[in-house]
Amino acid sequence: MKNEEQIKEYRAKLPDRINVSIRNEDGSFWAKITTSDGQLSNCYTQAENINELVVMINDAVRTHFEVPEKIREEVGFYLPVPENHLRWEEFFNQLSAMQSEGGNETILTLRKPELVG
Repeated sequence: MKNEEQIKEYRAKLPDRINVSIRNEDGSFWAKITTSDGQLSNCYTQAENINELVVMINDAVRTHFEVPEKIREEVGFYLPVPENHLRWEEFFNQLSAMQSEGGNETILTLRKPELVG
C-alpha cells in the first residue's frame, strides 16, 4: 500500500474531535482522552508540562488506532480548539438546523468589531 493511501486510510479512522480531561498532580499532567461517540475509552497519557502533554495526547491517539510510525506526522495533529470557536460552531449548527427544519426563530446579537492600532 502506498503511503498516500495509508495516510488517507488512517485519517479516516481517527476521530474528528477528541475530548481531553486534564489533571495536574504533583507537578505533572495526566490526560484522559475520550470521544463523544465512544471510539476512545481507557486512553490515558501523562507529561511534565502542557506543551509535552499535547504531543503525548497525539501519540496516545495514534497508538490507540495503530497508526504506523512512518506516517504518524502526515496523518495529522490534534490541537486545542479555543472556547469561542466552539461557541461559534454551536451557533452555526443551530442556524443550520433552523434552516432545514423551518419555522423556528432565534435572536442573533452582533457587535461592531473593535479597531486595533
